[in-house]
Amino acid sequence: MTTLFVGVVSHENSRFAVSQGRAGLAALLVDPLAERGISTTVRVNTEDAYDREALPIDGAMVKRSLDETLRLEAAWADYLRAGSPRRFTGAALDVTVHGLRWAKQTARFVRPWQSAERDDTAGVKLVRRLLNIELSHLSLLRDGVDRGADWVLVLEDDAATTDVGDCAEGLAGLMTDETNRPQYVNVSRSFTPAELGIEHLLTVVPGAAWAGSADRRVLSASRPVTNTVCAILYRGSFVERLVATMDALPLDPVVPIDWKLNVALMTMFEDGRLGAGDCWLVDPGPIDQLSMRAQQGQ
Repeated sequence: MTTLFVGVVSHENSRFAVSQGRAGLAALLVDPLAERGISTTVRVNTEDAYDREALPIDGAMVKRSLDETLRLEAAWADYLRAGSPRRFTGAALDVTVHGLRWAKQTARFVRPWQSAERDDTAGVKLVRRLLNIELSHLSLLRDGVDRGADWVLVLEDDAATTDVGDCAEGLAGLMTDETNRPQYVNVSRSFTPAELGIEHLLTVVPGAAWAGSADRRVLSASRPVTNTVCAILYRGSFVERLVATMDALPLDPVVPIDWKLNVALMTMFEDGRLGAGDCWLVDPGPIDQLSMRAQQGQ
């Protein structure tokens, strides 16, 4: 039987605390997945793992972290541009791709940073929050490795779906497909490929139709990409290599986990540990990111 470890990133005062219990997406998936031959274990992580003595946060760290976040955003844009067969340059890319991503994705990180720059207390709180999110993701990924799971699904606590049956059936189809072997699959609906600026990297996977009832495309990327870390399905054998790569990255400066993952993926692509076809994306994703829907007024 195929085994799946589901890790949920949350915290005690989360406004999405429903995700921690029986009504949360992780719990709702267990029985439908079992019916489809997937044995599922769930862990909800609400721990505050930040160690103040090991890594004290001050105004200088806040500034370093903001600078690094902006630098990584630009590096990611260059990475996406390098994968374009048309080799977009200058204003053409900035207006059509980079501008969309900046406005709709990066701004959700930059706005808090800008407030933090004006308030040292707010800056320290923001960095501590980002550290805890990163540590929680890494803890759950390590747990999946330790359990020897065939697959690891990491969900942030704002992950939800309107059709559990479709979601479970589709995820089961991905995990039991022996013909195609992606290393990870983006399964959230946070942004569209156009908003992410990755359409030029994606092609439909022949013979890999979404197994659920909804009309969704299964796409393969010519280089690793992400659609936030709200919901990503990782192959178990890949997770150990991913964690080792992320562990080699410094905790200071602090960057959002989305960007930390992007750095790891770029590194693994550049040294040949990831390649074309190792990253998939389901479009539209079966899992909604509720915090994004609220921001977009949906």
